[in-house]
Amino acid sequence: LLLYIICIRKGMESNMKINIYYGGRGLIEDSTIYVMNKLTEVLEELRVEVTRYNLYEQKNNIAMTPNSLKDADGVILAVNIEWMGIGGLMQLFLDSCFLYADKEKISKLYMFPVVTASTYGERDAEATLTKAWEILGGKTCHGIVAYVEEHSSFEMDTDYARQIEKQA
Repeated sequence: LLLYIICIRKGMESNMKINIYYGGRGLIEDSTIYVMNKLTEVLEELRVEVTRYNLYEQKNNIAMTPNSLKDADGVILAVNIEWMGIGGLMQLFLDSCFLYADKEKISKLYMFPVVTASTYGERDAEATLTKAWEILGGKTCHGIVAYVEEHSSFEMDTDYARQIEKQA
């Protein structure tokens, strides 16, 4: 849906760019990484340029990260719920967007949330991301939200992979 909306908006140009902002810690058992990789794979097959920003690598420079929105046609905000909420890194990124980002640019950007959780709170986190993006003036899409009890079985299940591909 995100790609479809962007294609319509851009007049079917093939040089689209999607930025993924990952607010997790980069742990191997984080199912959000699997979902981001699957989304990237599908989007790149469709000739969409995908750039991923691991916010844990941007900690010292997170205030500058909103500048990367300038060239994007769409945004994926991806988090893994480990305890409560969207986590500090994503919150810092969104705060930086509020303070420093070009609101005119954000008003033209669609956001696709990706939330996985091994505890609870995935729906609340999706609502938080959606509300924050709307407060910034951006547009939102329905995203991918999943409770993942065991990451290895989630990643090996072809039905889940197919669902992620359809969402992309």
